[in-house]
Amino acid sequence: MSAAKAARAEQTLYLIRHADAGDPSEWIGPDSERPLSGKGVKQVARLAATMLAAETRLDVIRHSPARRCTETATVLSAVLEVEAIADDRLLDGPPLAQLSRMFDQKEISRLALVGHEPNLSRLLNELTGHADLVVEKGALIRIDLPTGVSAGSGRLVTIAPPSLFRAPKDER
Repeated sequence: MSAAKAARAEQTLYLIRHADAGDPSEWIGPDSERPLSGKGVKQVARLAATMLAAETRLDVIRHSPARRCTETATVLSAVLEVEAIADDRLLDGPPLAQLSRMFDQKEISRLALVGHEPNLSRLLNELTGHADLVVEKGALIRIDLPTGVSAGSGRLVTIAPPSLFRAPKDER
């Protein structure tokens, strides 16, 4: 087996939808500048703490340049001690070919994408062969890609909705 195929066999993708950013109809200004809400800040802090406790290791986080995605990625980056890079392809994608190129850069095998709906769900469904999965705000999805990036090649390992990261009742 070639080194490229061996590396490809170990690819793991994490899809993370930005945390809660409030009601878009109540935001005045460009949607790209809409920040996380107070609820969203708490969501991403709990998500980051959970990922740290689970010893999640990432090579890089790529995120949409929209403010709510940048804020989500910044918290994850700080807690998990990994680089976060703004990537315009996450404004409306990425398609599978671009995702494959993201893994090819710097021998990346554990990639997290922080983005938007419906783009993340479209990618999730295309990779896993499902037709109706949706990525909630603040959710974490793990997909293993044992044969690399291609339609139907992904094995869905984890769907962690934001309710899983809810603070204990005495802390709410």
